[in-house]
Amino acid sequence: MMRTVRTLAVICTAGLIAAACASVRSSPEIHYYVLAVTNGNAHSLPAPVRVDDFSIDGPYATRQLAYRTSPYRLAYYNYHRWAGSPEGVVAAAVREFLEQGTTEVEGVPFDISARVRRLEEVDDDDGWSGALAIEFTVHRAGTLVLERAYSETEPAAERNPEQVVAALSRALNTILHTLVGELADVHASTP
Repeated sequence: MMRTVRTLAVICTAGLIAAACASVRSSPEIHYYVLAVTNGNAHSLPAPVRVDDFSIDGPYATRQLAYRTSPYRLAYYNYHRWAGSPEGVVAAAVREFLEQGTTEVEGVPFDISARVRRLEEVDDDDGWSGALAIEFTVHRAGTLVLERAYSETEPAAERNPEQVVAALSRALNTILHTLVGELADVHASTP
C-alpha cells in the first residue's frame, strides 16, 4: 500500500511539473531600434557643427515605439523600443549626418538644438508610414540664425515596426538635407 502511495505521489509530482512547464511561455524578444541616416557627402556645411540639447514632446518621451491607428488614439509597442531615449536617438542620427558633411572644416560653429514634436508609426488602410516633426534652432556665435519646423511622412515598405523605423530614417534624412541647404545659405549671406 505504501509503495502504491509513493508511486502515485511520484506520478502526481511529475504531472504537476509537466503541467507547470507547459504553461510557462518564453518571453517575447524585445527589439531595439536606432535611426540610420546617410549624408553621402551630397551636402556639406561650410562650418563645423555642435549638436546641443534635444528635447521631445511628452507623448513620445518613452522608449517604446509609438503608433497611431486613428487621429485620436496613440498606443505603444511592448516589445519594440528605441535603443535609448528617443530624443537621444534622434540627436545621435543628426550628429552623425552633420559630421559626415563637415570633415576638416574650420570657423565659427553652428550650435544646433531641436525639439522632436512627432515620432510615430501611422497605420491606415493604405499601409503604414513613419511620421516625424522636428523644430530646429540654430545659433552661431550666440546669434540666432535659423529657427524652423520641419515635418515629413514616409511610407513603410512593409507593415512592421522595423520598416517604420526605416521610413522614419528616410524622413529624417530628407529633413536634414533641407536643413543643411538652408544653413549653407545662411553662411553665404553672413559677412
